[in-house]
Parts: sequence; C-alpha cells; structure tokens
Amino acid sequence: MASSRRVLVLAYHYPPEPASGALRMAYLVKYLPNYGWDPIVLTRRMPPGMVDRSTNVARVGRAFAMQSDRAAVVPVLSSSTVNMLKDRAREIVFFPDRAASWIPAAIAGGVRASRSFGVDAIVSSAMPASVHVAASAIASITGLPWIADYRDLWNGNPYINEPAWRKMLLYGLERFSVGSASQIVTITQSIADVLSEIHDRPVSVVPNAYDTEEWRDIPFVEPDAFRIVHAGSLYDGQRNPEPVLAQVAALRQSGEIADVRLDFYGPNPGPLLETARRLGIDDVLRYHGVTERRVAMEAERSAALLLIVQNADPRTASEYGSKVFEYQAAGRVILALGPAQSVLRSYVSSNALGWFASSDDEIRGALLEAYRAYRERRTLRADLQDVRTADSIAESFADMLDAVTTLRSPMASSSLAS
Repeated sequence: MASSRRVLVLAYHYPPEPASGALRMAYLVKYLPNYGWDPIVLTRRMPPGMVDRSTNVARVGRAFAMQSDRAAVVPVLSSSTVNMLKDRAREIVFFPDRAASWIPAAIAGGVRASRSFGVDAIVSSAMPASVHVAASAIASITGLPWIADYRDLWNGNPYINEPAWRKMLLYGLERFSVGSASQIVTITQSIADVLSEIHDRPVSVVPNAYDTEEWRDIPFVEPDAFRIVHAGSLYDGQRNPEPVLAQVAALRQSGEIADVRLDFYGPNPGPLLETARRLGIDDVLRYHGVTERRVAMEAERSAALLLIVQNADPRTASEYGSKVFEYQAAGRVILALGPAQSVLRSYVSSNALGWFASSDDEIRGALLEAYRAYRERRTLRADLQDVRTADSIAESFADMLDAVTTLRSPMASSSLAS
C-alpha cells in the first residue's frame, strides 16, 4: 500500500538497543506503512558499540550521565553520606528523569523534522517521561495532533520511589504535558484505569505483542544442560530472583536436579552475583550483561526453562510486561515469579506456557517438573492462536492516527505550513 501520510515517532529506546522497551515502537514503525502511514523516528544517539542500519531514524542529543559510583570520593565523608548527597543531586538534576538533557535536542529535531517532511501527526512512547515532555512541546509548536503512549506508569510506578516534593512536581508536570495529547494509550486495562483517573479522560489499550518474523531464522537448539535463561533488567534488585536461586541451590545439593546452568542477560543485575556466591551456585550462574538482541533470542531458544521475575510488590500484579510475549514466541517453557494475584498467573495457565509461582513450594514444584521435562526432551507447544502479533499494534495505532488527523483543525494545518 502506498503511504500518503507521515507520523513522527519519538522513542528514547529504539533498536538496535536491546532493551525490551525499544520493541513496541520498533514494531509500530515496521508495520505502519501497511496501513497508510510512513513513520519518521526521532530517538537518542546510538549507544556505544552498536551499529544503526535504519533508514528512517534521526538520532539527536545525548542523555546526561552523572559521575560513576565507582569514582573516588572525599575520604572524610561516610559512604551513606556520599550516597545521600548523590541521591539529592540526582533528584535535582534529573527532572523529570535521567533523559532530561535529551529534551531540548528532541524538541529542536522534532520541530525541524515535522516541517521538513510534512508530518501529519506525532506518537511518543514513555518511559522515560522526558519523551512525553518533548512531544508535548513539539505538538504545541507545530499544532500537530499527538498520541501519548505509556508502556509503564509515570506517576505511581512501583519501580520508582520519589520523595514527596518530587511526586507533587512530577504529577503536575504529567497532568500539564500529557493533558494536551489528542489521545492517550497504554498496554493494559489496569494501567489505563490509573491513567484515566490522573488525566480525567478515557485511555485506549493496545497490548504488547510479538513479531513472528523475528524468529524465523532463530533455530531451536536442544539445551546442553538444564539451562534456565532470564533475559531482561532486574532493576538493580527490585526484581529479585533469589527465591528461584535458593530453590535451585537446594535441589542441586539434594541431588534432585543436576547439570543445571543459569544464564542472565540484560542490565542492572543488582546483587545477583553476590546472591549466587552466598548460595553456593556461582559456578553455574553466568551474567552476560547487555548483548545484541539476537544473542538473547538464541539463548531463549536453547533454554530448558525461561524465567520471568516480577517485583513482589502487590502493585505490580497488573503487569504483563513485554517479556512474556517474547518468551511465548521463543516457544520454550516458562517459569514466572510474582505476587500471588498477578494477571500473569492466569495468562501463563490459560496459554499452557508453564508455571507461575509466588511461594517456595510452587517454585520448587515447577523446577522439578521442568527438570523432568528437560530429561524427557519435551518441548512446549503453546496455543498462539489468540495472541496478538506486532502487526496488530500498527493496525490499532493507524486507526487512532486516522481519527486524530480527521479531527485536526484548519488552524493546526496552517500552523504547520507556515
């Protein structure tokens, strides 16, 4: 289909960056042309060591990074005092978040791209929240309709702890900036309910999905050990894999499982390695750090068990996340950890994906069953008929883009042309 309209897509995280948050907008960009929209991507500069082969991506600005925690400090200050001072500095400098220094370049680049390419609408995806702040300014300057997409909550996010004064300011900034959006969309109904209360307006839901084409040349490889793979951020320990590590250690010591290996891919491992040493399983646990996405995908397809770790906070019970869809496409059995009332429990069960566990007994039972499946060389056969694919994300956004551009006023059109 020939595209006749253009949309500016603001995405701080974007491939080849392997972060799971990069995928939603990447899928949107890939399939939007099928629905009459040509996307132009505005994102941050390429992380070091990565090669960008995209043809429709403008990379601007650079997020400010504070000095490393490993830098030398004045000896007379205690470590707790130093950490406190760093926390206060971050609270002041990084507003609304660590991507704040990207905002001016994003606004300038977005306005320039909008006028140069004759853009008809804007889509921005957060987090980080700075993306919505930039998009709000671009929409105000150009008069373009704007769809604000939330992959996570801005205010009320259980993974972000803010002092009271920042919470108040951030809440006000969210209401002010996103309040001007033509439409607000998010990934689950539970997040939509929270956003609807914050913004006092309806919020649309477009769930995450997976892209079947990504997996066509990723082969299934029989695991050479009882290999447990986790791919994704542990949020510096806020997602804590210790319950499953402890059960692996106990089952290994008792001889109930053998030839076990744990592979972790992704950023922010927190105390992962220290926990493995304390439990006596550091010889079978490998932390690979951030790798190319294909490396992680190949690991997933050669795993005996794929691990999802949610925050145990009950406030995370409404989270699906994007990882379960990726694992589902990988086609290997899953063990998901989280609060007992998590929506993932029913999703894992209804799709025959494996096990959801919120207690030591459930974890132990799942590991033993998965180990037996590994020994018997049984492979997961999940029912994917009702699972959304990446193309459906683009279709839903295209419908919204059609709607907001239809409602666009003549004044907005003349503003862009000027």
